[in-house]
Amino acid sequence: MRGRTLTNIPGGPGAQYPGGGPMENPSGGAVEYPDAAWAGAEAPPQSAWVPGAAGPVSAGAPLPPAGGWAPAAAPAKSKKPLIIGGVIGAVLLLVIVGVIIVVNVSGGSKSSAGDAMRGYLEALARGDAKAALSFSNDEPGEKEFLTDEILKKQIEHSPITDIKILNDDSSYGMARVHVSAKFGDKVSDETISMKKSGNDWKLDNAAIKIEPKSYGVNDDANKTLTLFGKPVADHTTYVFPGWQDWGSSNDNLEVTSEPMLLNGLGYFSFSSAKIDFKLSESGTKSVKNAIVAAIQACVASTDLEPTGCPQRIYSYRAAPNTAAWSMPDLSPMKLESFSSYSMEVRFSGNLTFPVTYRTTSGDTKSDSDNALTWGKVDITQSPLRATFR
Repeated sequence: MRGRTLTNIPGGPGAQYPGGGPMENPSGGAVEYPDAAWAGAEAPPQSAWVPGAAGPVSAGAPLPPAGGWAPAAAPAKSKKPLIIGGVIGAVLLLVIVGVIIVVNVSGGSKSSAGDAMRGYLEALARGDAKAALSFSNDEPGEKEFLTDEILKKQIEHSPITDIKILNDDSSYGMARVHVSAKFGDKVSDETISMKKSGNDWKLDNAAIKIEPKSYGVNDDANKTLTLFGKPVADHTTYVFPGWQDWGSSNDNLEVTSEPMLLNGLGYFSFSSAKIDFKLSESGTKSVKNAIVAAIQACVASTDLEPTGCPQRIYSYRAAPNTAAWSMPDLSPMKLESFSSYSMEVRFSGNLTFPVTYRTTSGDTKSDSDNALTWGKVDITQSPLRATFR
């Protein structure tokens, strides 16, 4: 099969050698190219890195841009850098949030002394003992009552609210902050000294120091004193401002006190405790029962003048050991006072003791003795015992 003669094709008839002569077939005649070289042949594979070769251009078809066809589409970009960037961003966000939390729940950097004072009270208000203590560099000697558990009891009884910084007088690393806050229904309004430590403002004391001498000297009742149910009479202890649960190990006593609030954070905080003892309801009942028991023992005697008792028969005609005493009306008897120093309750009253007795001549006589009766009950004994004077 013969092909057609092509012209204007490199290497075809009319092509010029580099020397300028026409390309000739060595056997003579024009060079012929078979049609199979064009029809049905597959295009060679194109490299992804170079432009594809131009094919035949049909009439009216748009011409490729200068320099050939556009490069092949670039391969899809990897998403790995985006993922790494997202992870780094998330980590940075967590770090920032962590720093904010640490600053808010601890004694972190505060821009002013007033801010630090507010942060301290807010830590107390939410029951965070560790955070509250971080607002002072002064380490308490012991922390038995400086715990979240005890602080929770304090704020459940007297919540801390309405915190106000009324004035912040700061200069040269020292400050006096006028602050008020409500502890339950009591308003505490004080000026608190503070100092700067590095970049942070700190309280001189974050807890109230309570020493045994603040309870009283030679006071036996103080030896029974408890704080939140634990004995504290013989050692120094510390407590946060607010309600304090004072009590006594003696069931006959009841303790009343004024709570130590912000006033306890001053220099003389160790003497701020104002504690009083009085008979408890059960103690009052026990004292009265002891007095009744003592009088019953007195009237059981047949003596004309029972030893250690208030009554007596004055008649010289009364025969010894013939008295028959009866219980007096005890309504005139009064409890006078309780001494926290001696742990004694004093009582007094005019009592009338009915009595019958035999005379030396054998007669039976009825009489009574109006006796000023007074004495004391030692409440350290068990059971309690009344004595007359």
